[in-house]
Amino acid sequence: MEFKDRIRLLRREAGWTQRETAEKIGVTYRTYQNYEAGASMPSGTVLAKLAALFGVRMDMLTEDVGHATPDAVENPELSALLSEMQALFSGGKLHDEDKKYVIDALTEAFWRSKEINKKYGRKKNDHV
Repeated sequence: MEFKDRIRLLRREAGWTQRETAEKIGVTYRTYQNYEAGASMPSGTVLAKLAALFGVRMDMLTEDVGHATPDAVENPELSALLSEMQALFSGGKLHDEDKKYVIDALTEAFWRSKEINKKYGRKKNDHV
């Protein structure tokens, strides 16, 4: 099952319209329609919002997607980290803009760490 089919199924199971779902994740109605049509893929931030909204892990939404996906999906370590962060986002204590800043900061920190570790030949369990 493709990403577009998964989100359509989850949305219908929740009893929401496309417009309601778009509002819940902070995108336009047309943008959400494009996700379900398979015309575009959401950013990592929106993907995290969708996963939190539907109460699933990000990889459950994106597994076996046959075209370009966000960096978090391509790297299992980052995907796992962002999935764990969804619990924080589900509580509704952060504003959407703040959530985006957290995800962007984590993504940037993750990739910088990977570059530094590669530069110095460090392995996953090596400590400084």
